Amino acid sequence: MSIKLVVLYPQPVDEAVFERVYHDQHMPLMRSLITPASRIRTYRVRMPNGAPFYRMAEVDFDDLGALEAFAGSEGGQSARESANRASTGGETRILICEEA
Repeated sequence: MSIKLVVLYPQPVDEAVFERVYHDQHMPLMRSLITPASRIRTYRVRMPNGAPFYRMAEVDFDDLGALEAFAGSEGGQSARESANRASTGGETRILICEEA
């Protein structure tokens, strides 16, 4: 059963700074930590009246065991720290979604 890790980034204090850190530092780190079997997709949130979140990322894992192994690893800790450093508008929100 497929598992998806969804990371929600709040509206940043400065969009240009967020985008620079996100693309130049955070995403290269994530690509180095995630196996080729785990796909990463990122989105900018677009809503007519604004949204509490600015960006969203999805990371696919084969199963809950693979996600838990990543989350409990040193790399998983580095990923969380990097995401929170990039997120100048507050802490990221994490969702774990199971395909139903």
